[in-house]
This record gives sequence, structure tokens and C-alpha cells, in this order.
Amino acid sequence: MMPPKPMPTHDQDPDVTAAREAQTAYLAAVQTARSEYRLSDLAKAEAVDAAYTTYVTALQTAWDGLTERRRARLEHLEQLVPIGPGIPADATPADRAVLMTAFRAAFDKANSTDRPGRVRMLQDAERWDDDAARRGALTAIVDNSEWHAIRDWANQHLTTAGYLEEVTELRAALAGTSTKPDHRLAVQACRAVRPPQEVQALPQLIRLRDARETEGQRTSAAARTHSVAHSRFPQPGRFA
Repeated sequence: MMPPKPMPTHDQDPDVTAAREAQTAYLAAVQTARSEYRLSDLAKAEAVDAAYTTYVTALQTAWDGLTERRRARLEHLEQLVPIGPGIPADATPADRAVLMTAFRAAFDKANSTDRPGRVRMLQDAERWDDDAARRGALTAIVDNSEWHAIRDWANQHLTTAGYLEEVTELRAALAGTSTKPDHRLAVQACRAVRPPQEVQALPQLIRLRDARETEGQRTSAAARTHSVAHSRFPQPGRFA
């Protein structure tokens, strides 16, 4: 399975593009409904409301897709840094115990020293290809938010350019705290405009229609009652 690709810029992102296309289609549908002189106010409002609902649904779908891709990319990047015990799923109980003991010992050692000590420990682990020591040192470094050490390690051992910067940007985007212009433009594209006046007026228009229909039904019922009564009591001289 191919790893998730880096996120494109907002003008190249398929979900952001879909959101912008949804807004264009929505505005066109609203203009068409408003210009149709044969439609009643209620019919126009219903057409605009349907267009707005489709538009909002499309924006939500685009935003969900964008978020899902960001999360998948972040999870992929985070897995490139070996933290935690890293015990294989198919390890035997005995192997699991050995691996966990080795990791815990390395982590405790790294966590009990200072920042330069953790960096030296990580360098030694790489020199001797000691996976338990590598994982213990990196886990302690991440826990202590020593991002410069993570950046240095990533630059030396990962092929992903700008690893830490990308991870930081993705985390901020997912948390909604990013100030990057590209992320802000993506948010704007996926944010719905306010409901138009037709959408706001629709409930009242429906109530007025229902009231008219109810009054018409009452009038028809009264007319039928009057007609029946009139037919049962013919006027004098009708059969003369």
C-alpha cells in the first residue's frame, strides 16, 4: 500500500477544489431560481433551500475528505519515528517480555538524563544499531518536546524533506490553530456562506400555505354542508 502523499497547496487540493465548485454551482442555482418569474415565492424558497442544503452537504464532504487525508498523512509521518516499544504483533509472550524489558530500561535511562545525554544516547544507539536504545531515547526526546533533536535525527535518517515542519503544520491544521495562509484559504473555501433570505423565510411561507389550505378545506366543507342541507329541504312551490 502506497503511503499517503504530502498535502498539496490549496489551489491544487481536490477537496478544496470540490468545495469551490460546490459554491459556484450553488450561486448559479440560486440565481436561476430567483429569475424564474413563473415560480411562486414558496416554490422559489424551496428551490433555493434545496440548493443550499446540497451546497452545505458538499462542503462538509470536502472538509471531511481534507481532514481525513491530513490525518492519514500525519499518522504516516509519526510512524517514521520509532517511538514506543515497537513489539511485533506476532511476537511470542516470551519475546514480548524481553522486548518490553529492554525498551523500559532504555527509556528510563534516557528519561532520567538531560537533553545532551539523550542526544548522546540516541547517537550511540544509531552507531550500534540498538533498536531498543533508539526507541527509548526517541520516546524520551518526544515526551520532553525536544524538537530540535527530532529534527536533527529526521534530517539524518529520513528521506522526507522538512519532516518536523510538515508534522507541525499538519498538527496545527487538524487542531484548527494554523496561521499558515494556505490552510486559512482552505478553511475559507470549505466554510458555508450564510443562509439566504429565502431559506430563512421558508418556514413562514410553509405556514402561510398550510393556513390557506386549511381555510380552503373549511370553506369547502361548509359549502358541502350547506348544499346538502339545501337539497333536503326544497323551497316552497318547487313541486307545485
